[in-house]
Amino acid sequence: MIIFDGVGINISKGKRRQGGGRRHRLRRFAGEQSRSGSWVLRGISAQIGAGESVAVLGLKNSGRTEFVRLAAGTLIPDEGSVRRRESVLPMVDLGRAFDRGFTVRQNIYLLGGLLGMTPERVEDALTQIVETAGITSNIDKYMGRASALSRQKLAWTIAMATQAKTFAVDEMLVVGDPEFRKRCLEQIKILKAAGTTFLVATEAPRKFEGFFDRAIVLHDGGVVADSSFADGLALLRELRLANSITDNAETKSDPKARPESEDGF
Repeated sequence: MIIFDGVGINISKGKRRQGGGRRHRLRRFAGEQSRSGSWVLRGISAQIGAGESVAVLGLKNSGRTEFVRLAAGTLIPDEGSVRRRESVLPMVDLGRAFDRGFTVRQNIYLLGGLLGMTPERVEDALTQIVETAGITSNIDKYMGRASALSRQKLAWTIAMATQAKTFAVDEMLVVGDPEFRKRCLEQIKILKAAGTTFLVATEAPRKFEGFFDRAIVLHDGGVVADSSFADGLALLRELRLANSITDNAETKSDPKARPESEDGF
């Protein structure tokens, strides 16, 4: 179970793109608040129960990623608290942990260790990892030669091999080509049936209709709905429509915001 109690996080726009910023995280460890920035989320109280699959929905920059990072513990709140009954595995930019100067094999041990796997556990899962990711023949080649798609598939496969009980996912619930995505969904369904918890921030929730038990909708820094997935999806459509109408009105009222014609005049 994950419990948010009055959680708030204050990050500057630049640091949001960098995942929070090292200095910002150190200040939080020291109990200091941000010296500049804005409240991305504030007054957040919510619970994610064991075995639930919960979608985190919202418009762009609504704080979806920050919510997931807070749940996983890779971000520390400026106010309030996040309590976890068990460890949460963060599936957030996992590919960035790979070292291009190491071989694929070395990187599997590296990321596996970062995700809490012992060397012995990685060794036991190694064959399954490389076969599932489709990189058996490249295991001793340097990671720098791997495509972005191959790195995504490998990171996803290592994360699944951890056998974690709770996953906090930012967008990439499934990755890769259509065939691999199909395998991803099959594996996730098996884990869900076994009682694994999934908290997923997603920009394309319709792809996973039937998977989520409920939805948490974020807007203007707070939770505006904690409901069934269908109701959350309906509210997201309303927010998108309202945002589109506002954007169109602002464009019409500001001549400088109007797009130029194709010939530049």
